[in-house]
Amino acid sequence: MKSKYLIIALFAILASCTENSQDIPNPGNAPDISAVPTVFKQKILIEDYTQLSCGQCPRAHYLVDSLIGLWPDRVYAVNIHVGDTLESSALVNPTTGVNSLDSMFNTNSVYPGGPINRVISNPIDFSPDYWVTSVQAKIGQVPSCGLAIEASEITNTNKLNLIVHTGFSADLFGDYRLHGYIVERTYVNSDSAYDQMNDFSSEGISPDTTLPFYAMNDTIHQYNHKYLLKRIIANNGIVGDQIPQGIMTRGNQYIKNYTIDLAGINTGNSVIIFFVDKYGTTSTSHWIENVQQVGIGSNKDWN
Repeated sequence: MKSKYLIIALFAILASCTENSQDIPNPGNAPDISAVPTVFKQKILIEDYTQLSCGQCPRAHYLVDSLIGLWPDRVYAVNIHVGDTLESSALVNPTTGVNSLDSMFNTNSVYPGGPINRVISNPIDFSPDYWVTSVQAKIGQVPSCGLAIEASEITNTNKLNLIVHTGFSADLFGDYRLHGYIVERTYVNSDSAYDQMNDFSSEGISPDTTLPFYAMNDTIHQYNHKYLLKRIIANNGIVGDQIPQGIMTRGNQYIKNYTIDLAGINTGNSVIIFFVDKYGTTSTSHWIENVQQVGIGSNKDWN
C-alpha cells in the first residue's frame, strides 16, 4: 500500500503546471463563451461508489483528494453513496429501493470502487489501486469535444438558468449523451448516522500508519464527506440527453439549456459537473469523452 502513495508523490514531482480556465464568479464580469477551440484538454471524472459502513472507503477518499491535488481543474470527482443516509434520493428507485447508477455500473457491488471516465474494460479498472495509473494514462489523451458552462444566472425564485455548451474539435459518430451532476464539495454532520467506518485506525482491522486515518477512531465521528452527489441534471435521468448526430461536427457546438430548482442545495458549497458519455447498453461499453466543472453562480469557458 505504501508504494501507491510513493507513486503519487512521484507524479506530483513529474506533473507539469498548466493554465486552466477559471470560474468567473461575478456574472456582471462574465464574458460570452469564446469560440470553439481547435484542441481541448482532456479532463477526468472519478465516480467513486462508497458507503458509510465501508471501512476501506476512507483510503479511496484520500486517494481522490491526492489526484485532484496533482491535477487541479483537470481531475474531478463525485462520491456516489449507496444504501446509507448520504445516498441521493434521485438515484433510488421508489419501488425497488435500488440505486440506479450503482446497479448500472457497479455490477459486482464493489466498495470502494469506480471507473475513471467510465472506462471498465476489465474488473481491475474499478479498483482504487489502479486509479493513479489510469488517470495518468488518460489525462494525456486528446478528446474530440469539450464543454463550457454558464451557471451564473440565479433567479429571485432560486432557480438556476444553466447553459451547457459542447464543442467539437473533430467529427463524432454514434450515441453521445450529456449528463450533469450537482455535487456538494464538503459535508460534516454531528449526527452519528453520518459516521464513517475506518479500517485504518490503530484500533481497526487494517491499521496503516502511512494514512491520516491511523490516529482516528475506527468509527469517525463528524467525518468530512466530500464530493457528494446530490442530484442528476438531465431531462432523461441517468441515461442522459442525446446529442443530435448532425451537430457533432468539427468546429460546431451543441447548446443545451436547463432550469434547476436550487431548493435544498448549498449553493456556496456546491459545483456543477457535466460530461459527454459515449453511451452503451452495458457497464463496459461506456466512456466519457470529456468533462467540465463549474461553481454554482459562476461561468466556465472551454479548457
